[in-house]
This record gives sequence, structure tokens and C-alpha cells, in this order.
Amino acid sequence: MVSNLKYINQVLLISIFTLLATCTFFSNVQASFQPLLGTDLNNQSLYASGYITMGARTTVGGNVQSATAVTLAADAIVGGNIEAGTAVTLGVAAGVDGNIQAGSTVTLGASSTVQDYVQAGTTATLGADVTVEGELVAGTTVTTGATAVIGGDILAGTTLTVGADSILRGDVDAGTTTTIAAGVQIDGVLTANSLKTVPPAPVVQNQEELITSIQSNLKSLGTGTELVSTTFGTNDETLEAGIYSTVNYLTIAIGKTLTLDGKGVDGTWVFNIANYLSFAADSKVILKNVTNNSSIIWNVLGDKTGATGYTQLGAGAEARGYIIAKGFVQTGANALIAGIGNDCGGAYSATGYIEFGADSVIGVDNCTNGTVTEVPEPASIWLLFVGFFCLIVISRLKGNVQN
Repeated sequence: MVSNLKYINQVLLISIFTLLATCTFFSNVQASFQPLLGTDLNNQSLYASGYITMGARTTVGGNVQSATAVTLAADAIVGGNIEAGTAVTLGVAAGVDGNIQAGSTVTLGASSTVQDYVQAGTTATLGADVTVEGELVAGTTVTTGATAVIGGDILAGTTLTVGADSILRGDVDAGTTTTIAAGVQIDGVLTANSLKTVPPAPVVQNQEELITSIQSNLKSLGTGTELVSTTFGTNDETLEAGIYSTVNYLTIAIGKTLTLDGKGVDGTWVFNIANYLSFAADSKVILKNVTNNSSIIWNVLGDKTGATGYTQLGAGAEARGYIIAKGFVQTGANALIAGIGNDCGGAYSATGYIEFGADSVIGVDNCTNGTVTEVPEPASIWLLFVGFFCLIVISRLKGNVQN
């Protein structure tokens, strides 16, 4: 009898170790659940099939991409790169910490700065006191205002015009003529009628199909817990990690708080929203005991009849995670979209534009892009139930061993 009990205990111990390994595996898979790895959006904080505009003094921590135009108002800052299918325009004293690539024109307002290179498919026009630390390349003309500083080479497909007292630290090549004002310093070689080939204009692929596919995959994870549109968010709310859905809109009322409680373990919040998403003025999403390996996804489907799938943040509203919207994304002044920990978070519009009010913030300083991973197959939602099952079985097995 003792021998049999010893044998049973050994089997139970082996079972515990096996279940622990299995549950650990499933837990790790669940923890890595986020939607964009391996896609062209993996490295973007913002993407819009339409235009992107940023109000005065708005800051974006990561990269920005638009299939059409990107416009920064005065004193706005982008911490990463800007890619636009058509034009990029920077207001007075605006800044880009990375590079700028535009399918057509680049226009840099007075005293604006670019820390890397600038490439324009057609013309590049720089105001007075503009600084570009890297190369400046344009398919046709390059024109700079007075006292501009270009840290790399300049290549213009046709004409080059340089304002007075500018500093050009590299070689300067123009396909046709050059006009150099008084007091200009050129550290490299100036060449008119240059035979250098201008690289092809940058191309930004429209990502509507990709975003629609991601949204469909998120929706197929299931409805989870339904949040009633007419009542949820009218008061302060708290939600633990899980799948949530609405049959209509999702709104957080003026001044109300939605707390996401991670319980100190890796978790995922997915909100499948049939109509639109709205954070009213001064409403906030607050993180409580949420680990850096967790994820928050607002999947604004707009698949309810007549819906456009837009997202709006009122003045002073604060959201966390990633907003993936069928339609436009728009904020009032002093709005915030941030990720978890050092992740930038962000917003993506499949068919519309993105507009930010003055003094808005998207991502913290020096935040990182590209930390998101793949959407699992719909069956992966069962991993949550496997986890609970493992905990129950292990608890019982341990009790049997002790007995």
C-alpha cells in the first residue's frame, strides 16, 4: 500500500511539472499578444491613409507615416521619422529628430530643424535659419532662405538657390543652374549641370487593406464581455485584462476615469467597438499594476450600419495603448495617447485622417516603436481558459500529494 502511494505521488509530481511547463508556455504566448509584428506598420506611432496634421506645440515620440500629407504647426516636434506619400510641411520652429521623406514637396518653416536627412520627390523649400543635419535631396529644385545650415551633401535635380550667409558643409550638386547669395560658406565642391542621378521619389503604400485585416483578426477573437454603450463610462470604471465588445459606441464621459487593473501580471485588453470610440474632455485611462509586457488595443471597427468607425478625444483627454480605427482619429487640445512603459502607443486610420489639437502628446520622450507582436489565431483566446484550468488542476494535485 505504501509502495502504491509512493508511486502515485511520483506520478502526481510529474504531472505537476508537466502542467507547470504547459501553463508557462501558454502564459508566455498570451503575454506577447499584440497586433502588428511583421507588418509595414510595426515601426509607426501614427499612420493614416489620409492626411496627418499636428497642432502647435504637439509632440510625437515615434515615427509618423501618411499615404498623403503630413503637416506640423509651429513648434511641433516629431521624435522619429516622417514619411508622406505627398507633401511634408513644418511650421516655424518645428522639429523632426529623424528623417523626412516625401513623395512630392518638403517645406520647412523658418528656424525649423531636421536631425537627419531630407528627401523630396519634387521640390525642397527651406525658410530662414533652417537646420538640416544630414543630406538634402530633391527631384527638382532646392531653395534655402538666409542663414540655413545643411550638414550633409545637397543634390537638386534641376536648380539650386541658396540664401545669404548659409552654411553648406558637404558637396553641392545641381542638375542645371546654381544661384548662391553673398556670404555663403560651402565646405565641399559646388557643381552646376551635375550628372549625378537623383534617387526615385519615396513611395508610401496605402495600408487600408492591412489595417482592415488586423481589425478583422481582432474581432474574430470573440465578443468577450459586452460593455453596454448607454451606461458604460458614465461613471468611473475598472476593468481587468480581457476581451471586451460593444454592439454600438464606447464612450468615457467628461471627467470620468477608466482604470485598467493588470493585477501585476502580463495581460491584454482588447476592445472591439462596433461604431465609434469617444473620450470626452478630461476623461482618462489610468493603468494600475499593469506590466510593461501587457497590451491595450482599441479596435474601432465601424461595422455597425451607417457607422464610420471614428475616434475622438476631447480637450485634456488621456488614452493608453493603440487605437486602430476604420475612420478618422481626432483630438482636442492637450490630449494624450501613450503606450505602456516606454512603448510609444499610437493611432492608425484605415480610411481617414488624423488630427491633433494644440499641445497634444503622443508617446513619451524617447519612446520606442516596433514593440508590438502578432495577432494570434482566434483559437488563442482559449489560452486564457487553459491558464485557469491549469491553476485549478495544479492546486488539486498539490493537495493530493500533501495528503
